[in-house]
Order: sequence, then structure tokens, then C-alpha cells
Amino acid sequence: MFQFLKSNASISLLFILIIWVISTLVFVQWNIPPYVWELKNFLIGQKLNEGFRMYQDIRDNTGPLSVGIFQLLDTFHFPITWNPYLAMGIVIFQAYIFQQTCKQFDLMPDLGNVPFFIYALFFHFSLDFLIPSAALMGLTFLLLAWREIIKQQSTLQVDDGVFLLGIYIAAAALCYPSYFYFLFWGFLSLAFYSGVQIRQLLLVLVGFLLTLLITGLIYGYHGNLPYLIQLFKQSALVFKKPNIDQLSHVAWAYVPAFSLGIYGLWTLISNPKIRSNGQKAQQTNLIWIFTSFIALFTIPATESNNFIFFMPAFAYFTLNLFFVLKKYWIKELLLLTIMGITWISLQHDWNAYDTNRVTNGKLPFKNEKLMVLGPEIAEYQQNSMAGPFVNWELAEPLFADLNQYGTIVVLDHYFSLDPPTYIYDTSGKFKSVRAYLPYLNNQYTEIAPQLYKRKN
Repeated sequence: MFQFLKSNASISLLFILIIWVISTLVFVQWNIPPYVWELKNFLIGQKLNEGFRMYQDIRDNTGPLSVGIFQLLDTFHFPITWNPYLAMGIVIFQAYIFQQTCKQFDLMPDLGNVPFFIYALFFHFSLDFLIPSAALMGLTFLLLAWREIIKQQSTLQVDDGVFLLGIYIAAAALCYPSYFYFLFWGFLSLAFYSGVQIRQLLLVLVGFLLTLLITGLIYGYHGNLPYLIQLFKQSALVFKKPNIDQLSHVAWAYVPAFSLGIYGLWTLISNPKIRSNGQKAQQTNLIWIFTSFIALFTIPATESNNFIFFMPAFAYFTLNLFFVLKKYWIKELLLLTIMGITWISLQHDWNAYDTNRVTNGKLPFKNEKLMVLGPEIAEYQQNSMAGPFVNWELAEPLFADLNQYGTIVVLDHYFSLDPPTYIYDTSGKFKSVRAYLPYLNNQYTEIAPQLYKRKN
């Protein structure tokens, strides 16, 4: 297997892609229920195409560039069941960038299509990775930034192309705000391992700030820039501890990658026969890991897809094993072992696949305009979402501050902008809201516990 993949022949790469496409086709046919966050992203795209404004009318902390992609998918009527195809395309593109960077800049002895295969395989440690998330889409820009850094490190003098580095990192942060901290990774990698000058570092910063400025102007023109800033100050850029109870599920996807990456780095340190560009790349990836640990405390939720930024560095360190270890049978065994670990990890995810997936709704009606005041997003599978509360974690604090006039004005805007036919109030907040907005008493009547219907 290793000999086959080590070949530079197109047949080995074509074989990988054919198997990958067939596996994805089979996976799609199983009609597995979507993840909660997957359905949320789908609903965001729908609401944007209905004319609602992100962050003002739709309360969520997904990055601006990501929500634009979700809106585009809805525009072209891309069904949620096709998400694995999109994720496959993204990972294929990332694996291509990864392999070509290793090959073009001579980071290690020629391994043929092994870098492509290892990168792709690491993104099959969890079923979460088979769905396009904001973190996965933003990772594409981080890999382009990594390629630009390696390019600058491979020359004696850094050129003005570092301007692109700032743009790439800003684009990644606009997809997934936790990637904002990778700006420091870019600065440190250039400052420590290239002949960069102050002017070029400023160019990186200019590229980064210019991209954010253009985004701010667009959102400012539509009047929802203050809401974007407020939401991200309250959630996306706040340090918080990951949910310990959910880390055991995440560990199944990341412990194998972490173990292989650390083992690969250790074998390289104990046998440091490595090329100059490769040394810089290894150190740059170490800074990537340290930056990832900082970003870890800013992720929106403790789910496998939100930690995905660790994978490229782990995959790169694992590649060390395939040229440091000399005996072919050991390399073959290692490759088969990684494939076996991937299968075991996927089996574990499959057996527990309903943990974070959308379950069947409890409401007895379908195809109605529904507002859910609570975390039960599953009810939107069979009904049309009304109102902005797609992310209850961000919406709930709004209901805790009803004594503020500004809060009442905002809630009045939400309930009148898109009046629902039904309100499903599992949080018990609607009764409090009606005390401050009395007209809602005349518009809605309670037809069942926690369920209200609009009067004709």
C-alpha cells in the first residue's frame, strides 16, 4: 500500500479519489439526520435569502464569510443531504494544497501521494468532519496562509507577497472567528524563520486590516455592523473553558491524530536529518500547535468540527514517520494501522451518531411558521423558521434583561418583523415578554403546554 501511494503516478491519486467518491455516495444514501449545528447553518442561509439581516435579525456568531457561503448554497437550492459532497470537495482542495506545498518547497524527501492520503485520512477520524462547517471552510484559507509562509521562508529575502498572508488569515477569521489568533502565528513564523523586515510585517497587518475594513463597510452600509461587533464581543472572542462532559466524544477524533503527530515529531528530534526548509516548516507547525491551544478556548461549542484546526499540523508531523523509519514493512504496517484507527474511530462515531444530531420533533403539525424559544432546533425540520432565534445560547440573555427599554424595543422588532403562526416556548420566556408587550396577549393564545397559536 505504501509503495503504491509513494508513486507519483496519477493512477494512485485517481484510485484514492474514486474510492472517496464512492464512499461519499454510499454515505449520502443512508440519509443520516443532520447535526444540530448543520441544521442551524442551513436555516441561516434560508433566512438570509428571505431578506433578513445577519446579526441584526438573525442572532448567531457564525463568521460573515461563512454565512455568505450558506446563503449561496441556499440560493442554488443545495439540499442539506448533499453536504458531504461539499465537505469532500473542500478537503480534497486542502489536501492538494498540503501535498503541493510539501513537494514544491522540498519540505521532506519525495513521498509521492502519501501527504495527500494522510491529510485526507485524518479528516475521516470523525463523522463531524464529513460535513462543511465554518471551521473547515476557514481552514482552507489558513492552509493558503501556511503555503505563503513556507514560500517566504524558502527564499533568502522576503518579498511583498506577504500582503496575501494578511488577507488569507483575515478571510479565515471571517469564516471562523477563532482563527483571528493565527495572525500571531503568521507574525512569529516570519519573524523567527525568515529574513522579514518591519515593512513586510506591516504589509501583513495592512492586508489583514484591509480585509476586515471592507467587511465592516459592507455591514455598515446595511446597518448591522454594531450588531456584529456586539455579538462577537459577547461570544466568539471571549475566552471560556470547553465543556468537559463533551470532551470524551471529541477525544475519539483527536487522540489518534495527536498521538501520531507527537510520535512523528519525537522521531524527527531523535534523528534530526532534515532539510533546511523542512526544519523551518517543522518549527512553523509547532507555533501552529501553540496557537491552536490558545484558539481552543474561544471556540463556540465543544464539538469535534470546532477543533479541526489541529489536524494539518498533526498530519504534517505524522509524515515524518514515513521518511525517518527506514524499513518498508514498518511503513506499510504504520499505514495500515492508521487506516485501522480511522475505521475504529468512525465506528465509534457511528454507534453514537445521534448524540449531537437532530431528533424527530415533538410538535403535531408541519409546514407552519414556527418560532422556538428554547434550544429545540429540531422542530424546524418540518416547519418554517420565524424570528431570529437560531442560536438560543446567544438569544437567551436577551430575555433576562427585560427591564431595559432597548431590550423591549429589540424584542418588539423581532416579534413584529416575522410574526409566527406558532410559538413553542420551552424556556418559559414568552409569558414574561407578554407582560412588557401586551399586544401579544391579543395575538396569541395557549393551545397546549408551552405552545401558543396566533389568533385568526
